Amino acid sequence: MAEDTKPFVFEGYGYEDLELAIMHFEKDYGFTYANDAFTNVKSIAELIDVICAPISKENKEDCTSQQAFYKLKSVLHKYSEEAVITPSSQLEKLIKRKNRIATIRSIENELGFELKVLKPTAELSLFLWLVFLGTVVSVFISMYFAMLIGFIWLLSYWIIYSNAKEFKVETVGELVKQMVMNNYFKSRRDPNTINEQEFRKMVISFIADLVGLTEEELLEAQFG
Repeated sequence: MAEDTKPFVFEGYGYEDLELAIMHFEKDYGFTYANDAFTNVKSIAELIDVICAPISKENKEDCTSQQAFYKLKSVLHKYSEEAVITPSSQLEKLIKRKNRIATIRSIENELGFELKVLKPTAELSLFLWLVFLGTVVSVFISMYFAMLIGFIWLLSYWIIYSNAKEFKVETVGELVKQMVMNNYFKSRRDPNTINEQEFRKMVISFIADLVGLTEEELLEAQFG
């Protein structure tokens, strides 16, 4: 007989993770919630209701992912030599590494929002973590030394991420999913409309990803 798994309970640091997730959502979507907006929330369902409450757009039951794909596809055709672009198309093949940074910026300008799809190599990411760790350790040695190491880390971070050329996702379909998650309304054909049921599911996925739970675990989670 399979063991019954207990639902996740938000308490302590779990609440902090949830608050940070809501703050990320506020920042990405430009929403502002009152300080007491979540005071009487007693379940995840009620939490999602409060998060979605500020939205007042015409409801249309159409597919945002499909609209986002065709919007992205039409722009990609301008910057890629590939004749056929599908959700399974590899981004590495569509956008060559040589001019990748400039090409992504041009695509973002046409879409009207940042894709945030590029990252540094694993080696450079490791270098940044080591420098950051050095900053933390140096605090216990000398504050001036820590400030120097910290400055080096900030400068290195800016240079490395400004010149990042690795893709965070592999396919066009994965990029479309990221577009919809971070720029739902701008990904739609008409940004003044919303598919309410679809958007609610997107919010659940957004919060679940940031707190490190599956969507099912989040929906079954309880407050301590």
